[in-house]
Amino acid sequence: MEVLEEIIKLSIGGTTVGIIIVYLGKFFLTKSSDLLMENHKNQLEISKTEHQVRFSKLHSERGEIIKSIYLDLYELEKKLEHLTTLFQGPEWKTDKERDDDARAKYKETFERLENNRIYFSEELCNQISLGLENYNNIIQLMFKAKNKAHYESDGTGYRFPDGQGSLDLWKEAENKTKNEIRQLRFELANVFRKLIGV
Repeated sequence: MEVLEEIIKLSIGGTTVGIIIVYLGKFFLTKSSDLLMENHKNQLEISKTEHQVRFSKLHSERGEIIKSIYLDLYELEKKLEHLTTLFQGPEWKTDKERDDDARAKYKETFERLENNRIYFSEELCNQISLGLENYNNIIQLMFKAKNKAHYESDGTGYRFPDGQGSLDLWKEAENKTKNEIRQLRFELANVFRKLIGV
């Protein structure tokens, strides 16, 4: 009987020790897996925050570039209005300052676009480039009008074969500036608003 009691005591003691070992093993496994999960969650949260900061900075940079390009387009439009206004007086044929200002602003805007193409889709870049081409066409139209005016007033009586006089070209340039260029800028403003989420 004593042996049986010893066996029972030993069994109860062994079972208790076994249960304690299983419980402690389960407890340690749970805690270590919780720590691993928490560590993994923290790493994911850090990665998420880094991505948000990077994306936010990129969006902010893009917004500044959009603002700069839009302001350039507005200033170029104003320079074209100044270049094409009919209220210039007789020295309009020889005035190079207005031409130079418009050309310089066109070049600055074109370079800004080329330097920042990576921030925009190819479609938008093409749309802005087409707009800039229209701006440049007005500058060229005024150059042509001034050349014609020079030949018309030099006393030789030379007329260009197309029949369009310098004043006609000048009016055409002014009308395009007031209507087409302004409308183009407004269309681009709508595209820019969508890009910055306004």
